[in-house]
Amino acid sequence: MITQKRRTGGIRIISEQDKINFHIDPGPGALIYSLEAGLAPQKIKAILVSHSHVDHANDAEPLIEAMSEGTTRKRGFLIASKSVLRGNEVCESSISRYHQAMPEKIIEATVGSSFNIDGVNVSVCKAVHSDPDTVGFRFDIKDFGGFAYIPDSEYFSEASKFYSRLRLLILSVLRPSGQPWEGHMTTDDAIKILEETRPEMAIITHFGMQMILKGPEREAELVEKRTGVPTRAAFDGMRVLLGEEISISKRAGRGKDLTSFLG
Repeated sequence: MITQKRRTGGIRIISEQDKINFHIDPGPGALIYSLEAGLAPQKIKAILVSHSHVDHANDAEPLIEAMSEGTTRKRGFLIASKSVLRGNEVCESSISRYHQAMPEKIIEATVGSSFNIDGVNVSVCKAVHSDPDTVGFRFDIKDFGGFAYIPDSEYFSEASKFYSRLRLLILSVLRPSGQPWEGHMTTDDAIKILEETRPEMAIITHFGMQMILKGPEREAELVEKRTGVPTRAAFDGMRVLLGEEISISKRAGRGKDLTSFLG
């Protein structure tokens, strides 16, 4: 985050004609990188924030202002963990009361809850991180299947309960194999989770400097070799198309993609 050797803008989920237009974990740069990619922040319909750390929540407030048409209209959904909205014993809230008044609806994301937005069934999943209220998100869409995002988290034994039967699983893998850090995922943890969940494809993202120096692509190859699950390392501007097959391209912008990595 500090060096911006890899961007920290989060992930945009979009579909044709913007029927679906969500932004997940808008960290530093989310607003600028959205504009650079041609993904108008004013078209966002829902903002999802997994936990109250700056690299996941920093740009939530400006995106809320964009979503609410410059604060002139109560519009859109804010789905966020308890820590993001109200704080906890570890973290202060990361979105002000002023900004929380702007969306049409706020949903506090608690593990096990689910709701439907624009035809997308969103389930709140477990994660284990230093912010105890951290959550993951699962998206099930008719005709596309299911995909999910695990934010900062260490391995936990219930992963298959929340993240099985998916076409695509996005994992935040901070460190390479053999370099554990409590509350975060390593390549070894990703391998264990994928062995238990068996998605059609996996993408690793959220790389720390040690992972960048080691080479995320090499770590992705290791994951694929060990699990048999096709695995790719995310890159800035990555586009993932969820069609009959899952395909990846290098240009961010408009299209039929369901996920665009802004960092």
